[in-house]
Amino acid sequence: LASMGIYLFKKSVLVDLLRKSDYEDFGKEVFPMAIRTRKVQVHLFDGYWEDIGTIKSFYESNLDLASTKPQFQFNVPNAPIYTQARFLPPTQIINSKISRSLISDGCFIDEGCEIENCIIGLRCHIGKNVKIRNSILMGNDYSSYEDPQPDSIPLGIGDGCHIEGAIIDKNNRISSGVTIIGRPDLDIDDEQPPLYIRDGIAVTSKSAVFESGWKMRLYG
Repeated sequence: LASMGIYLFKKSVLVDLLRKSDYEDFGKEVFPMAIRTRKVQVHLFDGYWEDIGTIKSFYESNLDLASTKPQFQFNVPNAPIYTQARFLPPTQIINSKISRSLISDGCFIDEGCEIENCIIGLRCHIGKNVKIRNSILMGNDYSSYEDPQPDSIPLGIGDGCHIEGAIIDKNNRISSGVTIIGRPDLDIDDEQPPLYIRDGIAVTSKSAVFESGWKMRLYG
């Protein structure tokens, strides 16, 4: 039932249900118990909805937004969705090739970059000759000129990096020449901290640091 919709209930009811059982799984245990023991009403929802409870579903649902015909669109005339106003400078792009991608505010993309089928989050700084494909960059909580660690590897993606099939978490410091290539078509889990493989997707941890020349290429 958890895959069929969204549950709304009073906090007191949820606390009572959890205290009276040792259940841990909401979809398979807690919600069915609520249906058995409480008054539950159903509202039919036939619009767009995705369960993003796994890394793979989160990855695929986000990248679908950058496709030419996404299943969900932000610019529906009678119900548009606007991004939060952060009063950031516009994104600057220097002689780069970008296709089927969404670019957030406050980014700087240097010359010679190739970005394809990507979501680029707020305040991303991408160096020269960087290749990014089929990836999600979560962005940064602050800009490079506001960097609280100015003497370390700069925030963002350094020159000559190659990133594919990846989710790059917030505030990453990726130096020049780094290679991160996942394989979302493979069912593989692994760990190479600060990078983790889930469902073949390369996922970095928040505020991760990658030294110059670091490489991870997943083969299958």
